[in-house]
Order: sequence, then structure tokens, then C-alpha cells
Amino acid sequence: MQKKRFDIIMLIVLLGYFIILVDTSLVFTCSNEIGNSFKMNTQMASWISNAYALTFGSLLLLGGRLGDIFGRKQIFIIGLIIFGVSSLSVGLAPTGILLILFRAIQGIGVAIIAPAKLAIIMDNYTGPQQSHEIAVYGMMSGVGVSIGLILGAGITTIASWRWGFLINVPLSLLLIVLTIKYIPVTQHQPAKIDWIGTILSFIAVVLIINGINGIGPKTISLVVGIILLTLFIFYESRIQSPILPLVIFKSRIRNTAFLNRFIYTGAINSFWFFTPRILQTNYHLTPILVGLSFLPMTIVNFYSAEKVDILARKYGNLAVMTCGIGTTIFGFGCLIFLRPESNYWLMVALPMILIGFGQGLVLSPVTNLGVSGLASNVAGAGSSMINIMLQLGGVTALAILSVVSASYSTLPTFHVQAIGIVLFAIVSFLISIGALRKVK
Repeated sequence: MQKKRFDIIMLIVLLGYFIILVDTSLVFTCSNEIGNSFKMNTQMASWISNAYALTFGSLLLLGGRLGDIFGRKQIFIIGLIIFGVSSLSVGLAPTGILLILFRAIQGIGVAIIAPAKLAIIMDNYTGPQQSHEIAVYGMMSGVGVSIGLILGAGITTIASWRWGFLINVPLSLLLIVLTIKYIPVTQHQPAKIDWIGTILSFIAVVLIINGINGIGPKTISLVVGIILLTLFIFYESRIQSPILPLVIFKSRIRNTAFLNRFIYTGAINSFWFFTPRILQTNYHLTPILVGLSFLPMTIVNFYSAEKVDILARKYGNLAVMTCGIGTTIFGFGCLIFLRPESNYWLMVALPMILIGFGQGLVLSPVTNLGVSGLASNVAGAGSSMINIMLQLGGVTALAILSVVSASYSTLPTFHVQAIGIVLFAIVSFLISIGALRKVK
């Protein structure tokens, strides 16, 4: 009976993660269709993603800290309610402006759900079992995006992009019921909410994300955001109940995980974003075929992610992560040589298999390294940092590669983007090698 309860807890966590990943992938594949529905120009359509990224990224610290203070179960349910209601609103949105507003509210829900689900694992599992469940959680990251691309493309082709958001409603209701029944109530940890730190971090992250990929004077936005972030860190070091306990940065290995989460996510998210476009442009694939073209990568990703726990116990998470990053570099590198006349199976499918295999070896270990060993009262903050690095890394890399490659024609543009993706992955690899050498 006890094992069944633990299995259901893990099912709740994975399903909560899955609906977020599918929602993100849906926007990747359906942004053109959504924009066309409301006759949005390119700049306005970009805010379908930007509005979500701004609220998600800037409120993650608060979401994680609320779970630490008021209990994971209660906060998780609140996040699911916000996510479910906002998904319904997005699916029924009558105008583009309202859709963007509801996407921003969706980001608030996800900022609460994301750190809570990982912290739930840490609350309910210990020792090797905890490491195993975190590995399974990490596996969902790669597999979920792949499946999300396929589902998003299929829903758009068969019905409408609206159904991709509306499907979140019954799934959110199911998760709320399961959470009420099976997730145990954690003890409250009475503490004041650090509202000054919350406001500073919120404004800082909003300005940084806007400075990377937003509107107005971006350089000023980025500089002011960095100044406020520095002020925020100084303030957090001086108070008793910070929204971001700096103790989570005392581990060199954990800092390596945070940094790699940022840089490697930049590489892999850019791959997810740019590759579907080149498949449509160069190989003239329909959205559903683009989604299906990622299936071999998904299968290989699932296989390697399933084995990663065994490998990590034998060689260590850091070594496995380093090996995975190295493998994906080869896969990314093959895409640099893509030509209009290139054979799809040799120049696209084969590199995808390498990328999928490598990604499966990275995402679980980097998550494990980022949160393992954290005390319960800072588990939410650690989980938030993993998600913040993911969010900022993806936004940063996409913005940089989009700007650098903007002046090129279609295929050369992808070559420039592929080179950039490889460079991000190489930096991540070198950071891992450096940490590995210090450990040995």
C-alpha cells in the first residue's frame, strides 16, 4: 500500500511536469497558427512566449519560497488551479491581447508548480530512491518536449491550436484530485516572506529577460536588471529569512549544475526552436511530419535516460553529465553541414539520435546535482534555481542566436544558429570537465 502511494506521488509529479512541457512545445509548433488567428505581426506574436517567460522566470523564487513556508501540497494545488483556469482562458481567448494576458497568468501558475513538484520528490523520498526519482523526473524533461512537439503538431493539424490549451483543463482537475488524496501535508515552517527581496528579484529578472528579448531600450533594461540583481544578492546576504537562501550556493558541484543548466539549456532549447523551422523550410515537412521526425530522438532519449540512474551510481552524476554533453556536441556539429540536397536520414535523423542519447544522459544528472543534499527548508529555493537557470538559459541563447543570424538567408542562417548551439554546448562541456578534474 505504501509503495502504491509513492508510485502515485511520482505519477502526480511527472504528469504535472508533462503538462507544462507539452504546453511549451505547443507554442513552439503553433506560434504561426496562433498569430495568424489574430492577425498578429511578428513582434506581437513573440509576446505569446515572452509574456509567459516574464512571469514564469521572475516569480519562480517566490513560488519556491511559498512552498517552503506554507507547505508543498497547498501551494501545488493553488498553482494547478491558476494554470488550469488560465489554460481555459487562453483556449477561449477572443483577442490576441487577451491571449497574451492569459499566457502571462499561465506563467504565474507554472512559477508555483515548477519548484513545488521537484521539492515534493525531495520531501517524500530519501537516499538512493530519491536519486532514482529525480533521475526519472529529469528524463521527463527531454522526452516530454519531444512528445509535446508531436502532440502539438497533431492537435494543430487535426483540430485547432486552441485544443492544445483546453486539454490542460481536465488534466489539471485530475492532478488536483490526486494531490488532495495522495500528497501528504508537509509541516509549515513559520517565516516571514521576504517581500523586498521578492520585488527586487521580480523587477531584476523582468528587466533582464526584457533586455535579452523584449521591447524598448534593451541595453538599458539589461544593465538596470543586472544592477538590481546585484543589489538583490547583497540584500539577501544581510537578512534572516531571504527568499533566496545563499546557502544553496556553498557547494561547488551545485554551482556547476546551475551554470550548466543555464548554458546547456540554451543550446538544447535553441535546437528545439530552430530545427522545426529548417525542417519546414528545407524539407517542406508539414507540422505533423515535423513532430514525427523527432520520434527517433525521443525513443533514444528515453532509452539513455532510463539507464542514467545505473550509470550515475557507477560513475557519478558529474561524469555521466559530462559524457552526455560531449555526445550532444557531435550531434549538434553534424547539423552545421546541412545542405538543401542533404539526405534527411544521414544529416538530420542521425544527428538527432546522437542529441537524444546525449540529452538523456544530461538532464537527470544536472537536476540531481542541483538539488541533492539540500535541507527541506531550502528545497523549494534550490528547485526554483534549477528552473530559473532553465528559463533564463533558453531565453538568452535564443535571443543571441536570433540576433547574430538575422542578416543571413534561410539555410546559412541555420548554419550560423547550429554553430552557436555547438559553442554553447562546448562551454558547458568545458565547465563540466573543470568540475570533474577538481573532484578527482
